[in-house]
Amino acid sequence: MFSWLLIVAVFALAMLDFLILLLMASGIGIVIIFVSQTTSFVFGWIMLRKMDFNLFFFLDAELKKGQPIIKELWEEALILSAACLLVMPGFVTDLIGIGFLFPQIREFCFKLADDY
Repeated sequence: MFSWLLIVAVFALAMLDFLILLLMASGIGIVIIFVSQTTSFVFGWIMLRKMDFNLFFFLDAELKKGQPIIKELWEEALILSAACLLVMPGFVTDLIGIGFLFPQIREFCFKLADDY
C-alpha cells in the first residue's frame, strides 16, 4: 500500500513540477529557466559526485534488522536526497532540495519524525 502511495506522490510531484516549469517558461522566458535549471543540475551533480550512495542501502538494511540509526546518518541521507532533487528538473524539486540543505529544515524534519 505504501509503495503505491509513494509512486503516486512522486508522479503527482513530477506532473506539478512540469506544469509549473511550462507556466514559468511562457511567462519569464526560456533562457532564464534554462540557466536556473542548468545551475541547479550542476550543483546537484557536483554534490552527488562527492557522496556515497551506499548510505541508502545501509539505512535500509539497518531498518530491516530493527537497529536504531543515529541522527548523523539520517542527516547524510537528507543531504543526499537534496542532491538528487537538485539534479531533477523543475522548480518544486529544486526548492525542496535547497530546503534540505539548510540545517534548520533538517532539524524540523527530525522533530516532525519524532512526533510520529
